[in-house]
Amino acid sequence: MRWLFVATLVALLVFPGSAANENPWAIHAEEAVQASVAEGLREVYVPASLEDTPASPPNQVQWTWWSWSSETGSSWPDDDAQYRASNRNISLNASTNEATTESHQPTGANLVEVSGLVKVVSAEDGARMVAFDLTLTPLQNLSNNTILYVVLTEDFAYDQHQRQLNHLVREMRPEVGFSVKANNTTSFVSMLPADHLQAAGVDLTAQPTGWSYTIAVFGSEANEGTASRLMWMAHGELPSPSQYITANQAWTPLLLTAITAVIAISLITAIRRRQEAIPQLQAAWSVEEAHAVNVHLHAGSLPFRITSWTVAEPWQFKGRPPRLQLKAEEKIQTKIEFRERYEADCHFEVGIEIEDFGAWKQHLWLRAPSVAAVNEFPKEEE
Repeated sequence: MRWLFVATLVALLVFPGSAANENPWAIHAEEAVQASVAEGLREVYVPASLEDTPASPPNQVQWTWWSWSSETGSSWPDDDAQYRASNRNISLNASTNEATTESHQPTGANLVEVSGLVKVVSAEDGARMVAFDLTLTPLQNLSNNTILYVVLTEDFAYDQHQRQLNHLVREMRPEVGFSVKANNTTSFVSMLPADHLQAAGVDLTAQPTGWSYTIAVFGSEANEGTASRLMWMAHGELPSPSQYITANQAWTPLLLTAITAVIAISLITAIRRRQEAIPQLQAAWSVEEAHAVNVHLHAGSLPFRITSWTVAEPWQFKGRPPRLQLKAEEKIQTKIEFRERYEADCHFEVGIEIEDFGAWKQHLWLRAPSVAAVNEFPKEEE
């Protein structure tokens, strides 16, 4: 038994506090929160007809609000949009074809400091949720109507009728549980729970990428009454397991042997580099054209080019699909047209060549147009 005692003692010395500070959540990805350098925040309430869907201005964060699920039968959530419009005293009319926009410019004054982490976590049931582990410190006395919002948006959103919107707000949570007195620091965790995300059409297990988060503090100084201005904002891509490895995951191989640790670290580095280099391809049937598919391409950490397109029968391409070349992290959308429309699943392969990694193939699978479901994005295979 002496060797067991020694092994336990060594483990406690190497990993101090690990037995006493177990985290109730499994952390799949995390990232430090940093103040945004964007010039402002624009909120867009799109009409039910989607005839007016303004694009996001350069160097601005955009929240796109959809308020018409009960009128259209859309699977997109609309409760947060209606709450936000009411909160901002904005009147929405289902018969209008013009979008309603509201822009917020930062105050320019240094009124509040926010720091912390945004995490993708899960509990014992495995359902994934988003946790904002934050620390907030007012630098001046703030008004009692100061609110911090955490918002999750989808970069390219589709409903079950193949409507499409960019930067669609899927979930929003307001927070007021912090001190508004100058130099009083409050630490708290703001959660987007798994059941709320599920109701909003968010599945971070099946679709871990394609999401963005915003943290925005609205309010004013205490002597300015009920004025509500944008005082601080952070914005970025929601961290995903394919991009980030936690400290626990990196150190776990050391429990085996020193040799195993060296091998494991080498493998993790290679896998992480490969995962970051692999581009993301997503496809959905075009709403405007019956014989066309919109393909979204997001390059990874390395440039890549498309070398070939092939499609399984009975589908046939109309003309030659473009052989595009993308820079690292570049995002574009292209359209692929077919000669005829069939009531059959559509399978096509995209041959790509990634710099330093060589040739790859990605298989995109779309259900038949008549049965295509919301957010039914392609299944990718190497």
